[in-house]
Amino acid sequence: MAAPSTTVLAAASDSADGVATWYAAAPPGRCASPWLPFGTVLSVTELATGASITCVVDDREAAGYPHVVDLSPSGFEALAPLGQGTIEVAVSW
Repeated sequence: MAAPSTTVLAAASDSADGVATWYAAAPPGRCASPWLPFGTVLSVTELATGASITCVVDDREAAGYPHVVDLSPSGFEALAPLGQGTIEVAVSW
């Protein structure tokens, strides 16, 4: 019998808008969410440019709303310069 998958895929219509930050300890492709289950695959879109990445939730982001996701440095940098610190994003899962 195969082990259950650890990746959670929910309805594509599930989404939230808010602030994204980054944290140095996050490995590439990983992110933190204040409420989504570990293993959830997120699409993160920077609202000003439309640039988008995907990441997998594997940690908790403790700041709470309006923060909706903490990204790995490489994930954040694909959307905006690290020095910017925060960006407005839409996340969907």
